Amino acid sequence: MAKQPLKAKVRADQPEGRPKQVKRQASIVNDDPPADPPEGIDMKAITDDIKDTRETVLVSGSNGRLGKEVIRMLLKKGDVVRALVKKREYIVDLPAGVIPYIGDLNDENVLDQACDGVRTVMHFAAIVSEYRATTEELLRVNVDGTRNLLEASEKAKVDHFIYPSTVDVYGKRRKEILTEESELRPTDKYGHSKMLAEYVLEHYKASVPYTIFRMANLYGPGFEGPFFKILRAIKEQKAYLIGSGQNSMPLLHVYDAMRAFILAKNNSASKGKTYNLTDGINYTQEQLFAKAAELLHVPAPSQHISEIIVKVMAKKRGLDSDELRFLTSDRRVDISKVKNELGFSAMVTLDEGGGELVDKFLGRMQKAPPSLQI
Repeated sequence: MAKQPLKAKVRADQPEGRPKQVKRQASIVNDDPPADPPEGIDMKAITDDIKDTRETVLVSGSNGRLGKEVIRMLLKKGDVVRALVKKREYIVDLPAGVIPYIGDLNDENVLDQACDGVRTVMHFAAIVSEYRATTEELLRVNVDGTRNLLEASEKAKVDHFIYPSTVDVYGKRRKEILTEESELRPTDKYGHSKMLAEYVLEHYKASVPYTIFRMANLYGPGFEGPFFKILRAIKEQKAYLIGSGQNSMPLLHVYDAMRAFILAKNNSASKGKTYNLTDGINYTQEQLFAKAAELLHVPAPSQHISEIIVKVMAKKRGLDSDELRFLTSDRRVDISKVKNELGFSAMVTLDEGGGELVDKFLGRMQKAPPSLQI
């Protein structure tokens, strides 16, 4: 693929290849530590049992919802964290202590400099909202961008490349319990782009050891939006069970995703491996709606509606194609491999994570004027 290399922005008195350090202004930069976790979730316990390795880590997608949370966790563990930042103005959103590199996944020179001296790369930069992107954009970022970062990692002799994929690579609906050996049959553009990115990682495995996590849908801090729509419908008694309501919809709290990444980073046994990653429970749609209703103190939805009608009504109800795909998916995922090999177990229960979500939802509704409520 033809690239347009851009030189990293450096000071005149700084050696070529080193990132420009951005002086932080206390008045405009959020240097505060991340907010305390919601009551019931012991953030300290998420990774405290994992030994600190204190290494240099590059994080792509550093301004994304997942990237920013992982960076905070890495800093707490004592790692030196470099961040690939697409635009200079995004630097102010990064936690204090991060070393920024200005550029994107097409900037060969910036990628080379960012990877130089790095032990682990965590590649979170991706397009995840299918309805907002063309097929060309998905392939350019999720596949070609991954290849570009792998090339830079290979040149820098990076020791470990950690990549979050998705259970969407298996397809929307599967009858069997899915293991890492199950056939990949993506049924949407996003899942297809992630499958192709996995193939690219496999091509580089001899020179850039990887760990792939096929993650369930994330929820938790930064991932509330789609769930707020469901909570509002349930609270207003306007929610219906789609189809039988018995379709399986596994979830993963963002803190548990972070825990898995740290476990992989610190365990050489994870290299060259692919892991399914959920909280270990294959919830049905009916169970999730009932739990939400319980936390909201309202009756659980009991009426059913066909998927065809939901597709027709989706736009009116504010559901995009990504959200509809999740609600109508049906996948039972086995995580025995990641439990047995990395010692992973979910630290956040659905009561804790769901309670956090409901508290934020209710708080948002109370603060917003009626015309702007969720």
